[in-house]
Amino acid sequence: MNAPYHTVLHRFHRSSERLDVSRASTLRLDDGDPLDVLLEDVAVGGCRISGVRDLAPQEAIMIGLAGVGSRPARVVWSQGGQAGCEFDQALTFRELEETQAAGNVVTGNFATFRVQAEAALFAEQPKLSRRARLAVLAVAVIASWGIAIGLASLAMSLFA
Repeated sequence: MNAPYHTVLHRFHRSSERLDVSRASTLRLDDGDPLDVLLEDVAVGGCRISGVRDLAPQEAIMIGLAGVGSRPARVVWSQGGQAGCEFDQALTFRELEETQAAGNVVTGNFATFRVQAEAALFAEQPKLSRRARLAVLAVAVIASWGIAIGLASLAMSLFA
């Protein structure tokens, strides 16, 4: 009589909490070519990125972390344009705080819908017509001359 196989699945226990950063970053493969990616989250031991082609597990990469610099890592998993990476040398808690607090250094096309949607919001802002821009410029010039004349007449009345 054959006994059925029983498999118990365990969730991998992470040693530290991941911090959501959703920030532009740069990935470099062995060939050294830069690839714009989105750094989704980061922890002391690794990070999750999106906007990448399928990377092979154990593939060596360099990932840019704002406020910290480039960090060598290895791909742990890759699926559907996302990848989980483990740093070759864990971040210190100070480095983790620095990369969380840092802003974007550069922006680019990160091949994710969320980033493209945010960029589209800024692109859709209407510009003033040429006539409206000239009117704003004329009002600003007249106002500045009015202020200058008013200050000059005030100075003359004080010293006269």
